Amino acid sequence: MTEVTLDEVDFKILRRLDEHGDVDVDELSDELGVSTSTIYYRMEKYRDQGIVTGNITQLDPQKVGLGLTAITEINATYAGPGYEEVAEKLMDLSGVQRVFFMLGEMSFYVLSRVKDHEHLQRLMEAIIQTEGIENSTTNIVLRTFKDENRLLVNYNDEDLERIFSGE
Repeated sequence: MTEVTLDEVDFKILRRLDEHGDVDVDELSDELGVSTSTIYYRMEKYRDQGIVTGNITQLDPQKVGLGLTAITEINATYAGPGYEEVAEKLMDLSGVQRVFFMLGEMSFYVLSRVKDHEHLQRLMEAIIQTEGIENSTTNIVLRTFKDENRLLVNYNDEDLERIFSGE
């Protein structure tokens, strides 16, 4: 993986993009004291380097009827399919939002959002029937205190400065 060098202006542009999903280039230009063309150029550079990808609108799971969040820990056996094949099968299951391959006691960690207990039951049956799955444990989230998909908003300015300066 190629390391990307970012300066303070990059940091401020990326932080604004992360916080708001988009930026008013004229406003940001005035705030940072750089030309609008500099901001446009850098934003294009972020896309070219893969720092910024896609344009995603975030939906509120509760408001669209997916009020039940489940976290499933899965042990897999690799006598048949390898872990990548198992992961692909898990990713294709309806309602699965995130799949992580883990080191430690569990092989996979799966986060899903479903409509109700019946929907969850169908998902759990599909997981159990997936080739390579040895066993699983599912926990239902009662209350979410933080569920933040954006990256930079999870760090304070001091830590971000360290990250971007390479300390």
